[in-house]
Amino acid sequence: MNIDELERKLNKISSDSIQYEEELKNISKNISEKDKTKQSREEYYNMLSETDREYQQNNDIYKDWVGNYSKAYIEMSDFYVGEELPREHYLQSKKDIIELYKLFMFYGMLEQYMKFTTN
Repeated sequence: MNIDELERKLNKISSDSIQYEEELKNISKNISEKDKTKQSREEYYNMLSETDREYQQNNDIYKDWVGNYSKAYIEMSDFYVGEELPREHYLQSKKDIIELYKLFMFYGMLEQYMKFTTN
């Protein structure tokens, strides 16, 4: 048996399994969205990573809350942020942006200092 051929087959199996796992997640997500009893949501949550699971659970609670009211009424609320909850990211607040600029300035000055000391 040729080792290269065996490696090629194993790589194909690995890539196929990743593709099938993504397809299964999509199918499970579609079922959980259409299920009125909400029983299939737990199966979908179990397929997600810890951070995605937490976001998806909170997003589903938010969607259920938004779905109970009319769009005109809910848009007047301070808690309404759109159809879905936005995902958290590093530059979400003004403080985070200021901290990033401080880092840029610090490393810019450090780079100038390093150039000055090496000459």
